[in-house]
Amino acid sequence: MIVAALAACIATSPTQAEAIEERAWLAFAQDAKEAAQEPKLSSDAQHQEDLKRDREMGQKYSAEADKELKASEDKEMIERVQRVGNQFAKIANENSVTALWGDKRLNTFDYTFKVVQGKDVNAFSLPGGYIYFYEGLVKYIESDDELAGVMAHEVAHASLRHVATLQREQSKFNAVSLPLILIAILAGGTQGASGALTVSQLLSQATGSGWSVKAEKAADYAGFQYMEKSKFNPTGMLTMMERLARDERSGPAYDWGIYRSHPPSRERAEALSGYMKEAKIPIQRSEVTTSFRASSKPGDNGTVDLFFGKKKLVSMAGDNAIERASTAVKRLNDYYDNVPELFSLQVGTDGVIKGRNRPLLELNAEDAKAAKMPITELRESTLKNVRSSLFNLAFRIWDRA
Repeated sequence: MIVAALAACIATSPTQAEAIEERAWLAFAQDAKEAAQEPKLSSDAQHQEDLKRDREMGQKYSAEADKELKASEDKEMIERVQRVGNQFAKIANENSVTALWGDKRLNTFDYTFKVVQGKDVNAFSLPGGYIYFYEGLVKYIESDDELAGVMAHEVAHASLRHVATLQREQSKFNAVSLPLILIAILAGGTQGASGALTVSQLLSQATGSGWSVKAEKAADYAGFQYMEKSKFNPTGMLTMMERLARDERSGPAYDWGIYRSHPPSRERAEALSGYMKEAKIPIQRSEVTTSFRASSKPGDNGTVDLFFGKKKLVSMAGDNAIERASTAVKRLNDYYDNVPELFSLQVGTDGVIKGRNRPLLELNAEDAKAAKMPITELRESTLKNVRSSLFNLAFRIWDRA
């Protein structure tokens, strides 16, 4: 979101918030004053001046953010974020994309990717290509494809110069409201700047203006185009949105900064699904996330346990249990990736558990012996588990909500 571009959800004490408020206000006022006083330049010269201003603004705001945030000491995490980030920096600097909102020119920056300490599940982008990831978000991400999805989105905010676009459209607010919105988000507190408005009220103004919706959709679409040009699976963008929405509603008590600053919506998810369909890219959730994937691992007494996400489906036994489990995992993932209807599941007359009339699981007497139950009962129990997992999957993803 645009307002997130000025260091969204940095948790600070009231004293720190007041200091940030003063610095941010002065910086914003000075930037606006300087921009108004700039003489008109040729098209190319003006473009270079715009990029220069973004870089200077980003450097200034980044210095402020670095005073409030602690750099991560996790070298592996830092290397991972920078490795993925550098790939998207190259893509963004070399490729023009369709911009739904923002600066439609090819805007090149020397991108900087930073990881900061904190459990907050969030990331934010500053003008000029300064991208920040919280450790909490990197830990939450389940694959490099999901990391790439977030990275592409944040890079898009910078490459489309969304903060500059916001400043150009500041006439939609009075001279006081816009800086207050930026400051309120920067401070991350429950009280607005100068005690005048609450953060929720300020966010309502920003959302009501249409900026936040336009910016998020534009970053989604540009990010998707960057993903297409990368080696990563664009499904990672979709599963991140789906999992964030699911876990914000019912998951553990994370600090959901990214949910506040980049609110997922069914419309955004449907748009992403539409982009993938138009590009003929299959939605393969099992390829990019462990939450929506069937898997196997060694069980007790030589058995092999099958799971969907964290839910156990059944155990397989016997000398060929590993081979049978491997076949079942592939079949289950192909099945779950299509998110079929519940009624497509059944136990066939041959005793094979089928989905869409195709074999999924073949259980035998050795499985029943290991489970200490009759084979018919084991098949029904397993069918129930597979059906329950499919129901939960359909409930948790936006395109079937």
